[in-house]
Amino acid sequence: MKQLWLVAMAAVLAACGGESTPGPTAQVDITGDAYYMERIMMPPGSVLEIELIDEVSGERLATERMEDVGAPPYPFGLRVDQELISPEGEYLLQLTLYLPDGAPRFAAEIPVTRDQTHVSRIRLVGVDYSEQDPDPEPMPAEWHSFQCGDIAVDASFDADARVSLSLPWKLVELPLVRAASGARYADDEIEFWTRGSDQARLTLPDEETFECILRDSLSPWTRAMIDGVDFRAVGNEPGWHVEVMHDEGLLFLTLDYGTNRLEFEDVEVLADQAGYRAESPGNEVEITIEHATCQDSMVGWPFPVRVEMRLNDLELQACGRFLGDG
Repeated sequence: MKQLWLVAMAAVLAACGGESTPGPTAQVDITGDAYYMERIMMPPGSVLEIELIDEVSGERLATERMEDVGAPPYPFGLRVDQELISPEGEYLLQLTLYLPDGAPRFAAEIPVTRDQTHVSRIRLVGVDYSEQDPDPEPMPAEWHSFQCGDIAVDASFDADARVSLSLPWKLVELPLVRAASGARYADDEIEFWTRGSDQARLTLPDEETFECILRDSLSPWTRAMIDGVDFRAVGNEPGWHVEVMHDEGLLFLTLDYGTNRLEFEDVEVLADQAGYRAESPGNEVEITIEHATCQDSMVGWPFPVRVEMRLNDLELQACGRFLGDG
């Protein structure tokens, strides 16, 4: 009987040993460091929140909170399940530095890819304007973000029956016009028709129409405008973009699909909006602007200016616009 029991136990152990145990889920670690330029100290209890967001769906894929962060710089790490992100996907890394009462004080948003494991020197921009210009140019109080086909659109509705519509290639104001249902805003070229609080329809000058659904985050163009960027341009193959802040004399150059980021100070603004020049240790950049229609090579959007960028021996082209312009 004892021998029979031993044989049975051996069979059970062999069966268990033959079962395959699922291995751990592969993960991607995104690391980096963030800072802000203002000479202030964050109070005790401040929190830095790091999020990875799917730029198309708006879904938050991972979140990390750093408690009681103190003074910059802020080295950070964000771990994401590899199965949640694809090599071809478009993602945004959002960082928000909160005061102890939960109010956001600084923030940044940059594009990342699955293969991008380190993002260095992310500059956090102030979102509390109480310490800045006491009489700034008025900004819409609230933006509603929509995804209209492949176009990220932000809309701000005001009390004068108008909507400010932030498109990648243009900022436009549309008046309210008569509609059988919903709220319809239109001029001679663009129509934006909302139906309820979470659906809309966008019609462009070529009569191409897109159904729109809500998204969780502002487009990079609207975010840059709110952050005080005066000029922005985006190029393709390889993906790169440039942002310029006139009053601060800053130029931010992001290259190679977001993997290489350079910052320049004391930027020279050329006459008649012809471009910019700047230097930093080991780098010299010149941005040349031509005021002519520029068709984006990837999506075909018509931007108002053509841009040529020369960084040392590297030359690239882009399309862009001045963010205060309609």
